[in-house]
Amino acid sequence: MTDELFEQFMGLASRLSPENLHCDGEISRAQANRRYREIMKEWKALEVKLGYKTTEDEVWAIYMAKHT
Repeated sequence: MTDELFEQFMGLASRLSPENLHCDGEISRAQANRRYREIMKEWKALEVKLGYKTTEDEVWAIYMAKHT
């Protein structure tokens, strides 16, 4: 995975965290579900660029390996 793609995946993974996805409880469940679907569309587009499917756990594992 290139550094550029990794950074994009990390941005999406951060947006998927519950506090970010739900805007610290400031938005409705329906709004959070829309945000989730939008983020996952972006995720799938990045997977196409990457050439294979990856998971949020794999992205976080790469992050941890780089920062420990």
